[in-house]
Amino acid sequence: MNLEDFGWNSFFEDHCANNQNDNLVPARVSFQGRGMYRLISGVGEVWAEISGALRHDSLDSEDLPACGDWVLADNPMGLDRTVIRFLLPRRTSFSRKQAGTAMERQVIAANIDTVCLVSGLDADFNPRRIERYLAIAYESGSRPVIVLNKADICLEVPARIAEALSLAPGVPVLAVSATAGFGVEGIMNYIGRGQTIAFLGSSGVGKSSIVNRLLGRSAQEVRETDPYTGRGLHTTSARQLLLLPFGGLIMDTPGMRELQLWSVDAGLDTGFEDIKALAEGCRFRDCSHQSEPGCRVQAAVLQGELDARRLANYFKLRKEACYIELKRAHSASWVEKERWKKVARAARKLKPER
Repeated sequence: MNLEDFGWNSFFEDHCANNQNDNLVPARVSFQGRGMYRLISGVGEVWAEISGALRHDSLDSEDLPACGDWVLADNPMGLDRTVIRFLLPRRTSFSRKQAGTAMERQVIAANIDTVCLVSGLDADFNPRRIERYLAIAYESGSRPVIVLNKADICLEVPARIAEALSLAPGVPVLAVSATAGFGVEGIMNYIGRGQTIAFLGSSGVGKSSIVNRLLGRSAQEVRETDPYTGRGLHTTSARQLLLLPFGGLIMDTPGMRELQLWSVDAGLDTGFEDIKALAEGCRFRDCSHQSEPGCRVQAAVLQGELDARRLANYFKLRKEACYIELKRAHSASWVEKERWKKVARAARKLKPER
């Protein structure tokens, strides 16, 4: 195996040239958890931790390695552990606001070529959630593919496919059944040597079952559907990269109970291109598409051209993104204010007494 098999290309080669050091080797993060990292490189796999300097220079968690990242680490030849010295720039980055009240960006997956947005064709099917995932996928720079799993238990597969296609014109939609084993081969069209594909979706949609089908073995734990809710149960607890037998890499991720937006202006514009196109026909350039006269968007809803639920979700996501942006600005202002307070206190301590 060589670095190209793990996704190494000219993008990372160019950035690696800025940190030439015979004692450092490029490696990719295949697992991240509790401050430890598993790296894969041309010399094998090894556990690693980040250097004190890298941690000190990091402003927040997004500056630290995540699963899928390329890093430069001490040459691990003959050792069972190494140290990560540098994080190379990301080509693509799938991010969200960190769960909870902290205003911090969390990188879910890095350097993903294709992201499969998995939704279950059971009680879990939710077009509004698919729209949310699409907005974040577009912002990440990865190519989105919608995967509708559990097609074997759905009686309305063609209708669900049509609904998913209407949410994202031009985005491939695959109906599969990881349990019955059909349709999964279609995902292989998006996987090749050096290509990385990730599966993202809520808990219990069957991501791990699809991964096992592609790997041809039970690498990921799976659980039966909850008999009371009809939904799948959460199993995967950490993100990890797995090498496929026919080439390429696959990333399974834990189901996300909370997927708040971080910065998705471009993602929303791309994910809701139909609304953006309609807005160009509004009488007023600053139309809010609420109650203004001559609003082309509201007219489209009344005429049945645009689903009112889709428009409501667009408003919801836009409002959420604006709120997070304001909170981020306030948080940054507070941090800067506190920093200058510390500088002033330190200066007073150094001031000589008369």
